[in-house]
Amino acid sequence: MASIGKPISEKLRNELKVPVGQVIPDLVATKEKLLPYFDQSKITVCVGDRTTERIHGFGFSPDLEIVDSLEKRAARKVPALDLRERRVVVPSSNPPGIISLDSLQSLARCLKLIVESKSKMRLEIKGEEDLLALPVIAFFPVNTVTFYGQPNVGMVVVTSPESRERSRRILKELGIDKLPDVVS
Repeated sequence: MASIGKPISEKLRNELKVPVGQVIPDLVATKEKLLPYFDQSKITVCVGDRTTERIHGFGFSPDLEIVDSLEKRAARKVPALDLRERRVVVPSSNPPGIISLDSLQSLARCLKLIVESKSKMRLEIKGEEDLLALPVIAFFPVNTVTFYGQPNVGMVVVTSPESRERSRRILKELGIDKLPDVVS
C-alpha cells in the first residue's frame, strides 16, 4: 500500500491534540445541539466509530461515515448500519500515523458518489482512521460539516474556514496537497 505523504511527526501529533473545530463535551451533546449543523450543511461526515454511533443515536444520518472498528486503539464492534438506508460500504487501508494513497483515493470516490448520486457512504478502514478527518476538512466542499471524537472530552464539530486552512497546512507538512483524481 502506497503512502502519498510522510509519516506524522511528533510535533504534528502534539499539534493535533488541540481540536481543529468546536468541542461539544459528551455531557452536553444532544440532538438539539447538533441539529443546526445538519440543517446548515451540504455534506455531513463522521470520523470514528464512537462518533458515528453517537450521531446515529441522536437520529441523524451522515453522508459519510469513516470507521475502523477501534476505539482508543482497542478493538470494538463496528457501528451497525441502519438497514433502512441505502449505504455503500467502501473498504480501504490506512496504517496508523500516515495517510495512505488508498485512503485518499477512497475519500475521493466517496465524495464523488455523495455529490453525484446523493449516496450515503461508509468507509471501513483497515488500520486507523483518525488522520482522515484532515483531508475531509481540507478538501471536501465548503459547506461540509465534519464530526470527530476528542478522546476523554467529547465530539469536535468542524465548520470554519480557519479549520480548513489549518488542516491544509498540516497536510502540506505531510506532503499532501489535494485529493487524487477519481478514475472511473
